[in-house]
Amino acid sequence: MASWQCQSCGGENPEGMRFCGHCGSPLQTGDAPAVPSSLPAPSTEVASTLRSFVSHQVAERLEESQGQLKEERRLVTAIFADISGFTPLADRFDPEQLSEIIDPVVAALSGVIARHEGYVEKFAGDALLALFGAPVSHEDDAQRALAAALEMHEVLLHVRETVPYEQNLSLHVGVNSGHAIARVFGTEARMDYSVLGDSIILAQRLESAAPIGETYVGDVTYRLTKNRFEFEWVGELTLKGKAEPVPAWRLVGELTDSPADSDIPAQDRPPLVGRERELQAARGSLDELLQGQGGLLLMIGEPGVGKSRLKQQFALEAAERGARWMEGRCLSHGAGLTYSPFAQLLRDFALIAIDQAPELAAGALSTALARVGADETHPYFARLLGLPPSEESSDVVSLDPEAFRRGLHEAFATWLSLVGTTGGPLVVVIEDCHWLDPSSRALVQDLVRSHAAGRFLLCLTSRLEGAATLAEIERSAIPGHARNIQLTPLSRDAIELFLQRLLEAPPPRRFLDFVSDRTGGNPFFVEELVRSMLDEGALVRDPTGWQLRRGWEEGTVPPNVEGVLSARIDLLPRAARASLLEASVIGRRVPLKILESLSPHAADGVPVLVERGFFEAPPESGAEVEFHHALVQEAAYGRLLRRQRRELHRRVAELAEELYGAGDDVIDLLARHLYLGEVGSKAIAFLIRAGERAARLFANEEATLHLTRALELARAETEQEEQLP
Repeated sequence: MASWQCQSCGGENPEGMRFCGHCGSPLQTGDAPAVPSSLPAPSTEVASTLRSFVSHQVAERLEESQGQLKEERRLVTAIFADISGFTPLADRFDPEQLSEIIDPVVAALSGVIARHEGYVEKFAGDALLALFGAPVSHEDDAQRALAAALEMHEVLLHVRETVPYEQNLSLHVGVNSGHAIARVFGTEARMDYSVLGDSIILAQRLESAAPIGETYVGDVTYRLTKNRFEFEWVGELTLKGKAEPVPAWRLVGELTDSPADSDIPAQDRPPLVGRERELQAARGSLDELLQGQGGLLLMIGEPGVGKSRLKQQFALEAAERGARWMEGRCLSHGAGLTYSPFAQLLRDFALIAIDQAPELAAGALSTALARVGADETHPYFARLLGLPPSEESSDVVSLDPEAFRRGLHEAFATWLSLVGTTGGPLVVVIEDCHWLDPSSRALVQDLVRSHAAGRFLLCLTSRLEGAATLAEIERSAIPGHARNIQLTPLSRDAIELFLQRLLEAPPPRRFLDFVSDRTGGNPFFVEELVRSMLDEGALVRDPTGWQLRRGWEEGTVPPNVEGVLSARIDLLPRAARASLLEASVIGRRVPLKILESLSPHAADGVPVLVERGFFEAPPESGAEVEFHHALVQEAAYGRLLRRQRRELHRRVAELAEELYGAGDDVIDLLARHLYLGEVGSKAIAFLIRAGERAARLFANEEATLHLTRALELARAETEQEEQLP
């Protein structure tokens, strides 16, 4: 049989395969009979077929990319769960009886993963492997994984009471985060999406060490989630295949009693700097509320720019001036959870625990509403929260959907008005409105346009992608009673003050330059970068002050930051996402001539990347664009496999030499890309030229870097020659 040679890895594949069975790359057409290198353009029939082979998430990515879903490195959180007690059942029952037991369990556990928007990669007998962060990233993948693990234990307890035959099933679970290679591989008959990496293996090893009914968590997952979940230190475990002991924690539960933002001690909050104008605008809304006039306050900005910190300071000042504070949050996985932030407001108001018995919860709600004279709202709110109806609620139960919706919105307006009247000035906060579900959005619009809007201040926070939604809400507000605060990155002076307060000492000048350049003034990125450097010993304190260890510039993106950026990258359209990854190879500043020659997607992708804040707007010359943050470039670059990076660096060097020649003005650019492209002798020659040029300009650090790289390649070539026969 004829075979195809994969152009990516060189592996041989039987004729007729579309994807390489070794690396998963699409097979290219060549001298052999033509075989399509991608799936046909998506259609209803193709989409249906895809979904019969892979999960809907993978199918959507394959449809979008027309079958060319490339291998990529991803930050992934893996759950490995083993069903304890299943093997003895296999000895007792025939296969048909066994399927009646295991099928409901498998369906229930898969449903938990799906609700948290994870991906079940595989079932292997009585074990399940699920992924968060691939094929689609969310900024809170590690948190979603732990929430799913807790729910899986609970669901299994319920399901095992409903399946036939006497049995006693339980789970061992291991959860771990780390980088892995995500890929599609297979043949025309079957395609699979899977990940490969030590982080996945470690999740399985943690599961094998976990006692029955428990979840063990790895170090990176712990660090990503320790502010949201409670853990118990297990110790350093000796695990199969691991040369060194592995630190592990037992997952206890979610931190349901975590303090409100306004209750967090000042020393535990990041400093608020560079926000005097924004805070003054918020104070203006508070002044009007205290004078008897409510309204609408919007806080909008990119992830990490400081919306939550500004809100914390605003909450402190509101409390000091006697205002009451109520807060709900939209969930990243809550677009289908109707009225979720408002349901949270009600539960917090009535002190209803999420697992409280329905009869007790209904009584608590009735008592809390009676305190403010809002008894008539109880039937609507009880129905919203899924609580038992009261005798007075029979009319509400029989309402058609539209009539119930109108009544529910009026009930919220009445309730909030009464709370604002009887309990003092009221601030109602809905956070993360870029995830606002459609029903909650309609309710917010009804609230801000109603007479009730004058009785309380409604504060909405959102990222840039929710700006259009909030603008629509703002247009619904009473004219003159809405403020829109747009948070922008910190100035260099503000970054210096921020670092000084974080470190409790003036930062080194070189460190300030480094942080300013990499973070673009994003406070969250600044804080996480500092924490990462402290953890890794890159930033150390001696009697003279803080010192930056040389060479740390080559460090990785902090995992928390990578999660935020990876989720944003996955939300991009295909052309923009491809352009971003290819641009990341070129450098922080991206000549458009090179990008347009390198990427067929650039014309469509670059405007989207500018609009969404990945690139700064090009200067008037339009000759180049620049990454908004160096961390954005590094997160995108980290998605590429080493061989993909190598090929792209070689191509960039070729394009740069074609476009600009090989003079001294571009020698640094050419030397860098030839070195990273592992070109060999040509790279050595250009590195020496770049080093000599830097030395002539007394740029000693640059000269040292170029010449050290040249020496490294020369030694590698010598070793290869010595190994030849």
